[in-house]
Amino acid sequence: MIKPPFPPDRLPTMEHAGVTIEPFVHHGFSQPNRGPSPKSRTLYGARDIAGERHWRGSYEEIVSLIDRNFETPALASGLAS
Repeated sequence: MIKPPFPPDRLPTMEHAGVTIEPFVHHGFSQPNRGPSPKSRTLYGARDIAGERHWRGSYEEIVSLIDRNFETPALASGLAS
């Protein structure tokens, strides 16, 4: 039987260029009875001016996003106009 996931751990908030960065340690979606446990990972979230939260997998990535004013590159598929 699969056990429920551990709740994410909140780490102390950080700030870059006046934007609050919220780091979380995510422990995976479930804890199996046998075999290896899912690997924990740290996610970094920040909110843009519109209040939308953006998530990145490293501190450097979220700082880079904040420095670009939350602008993301166009889709590589060529579908973006």
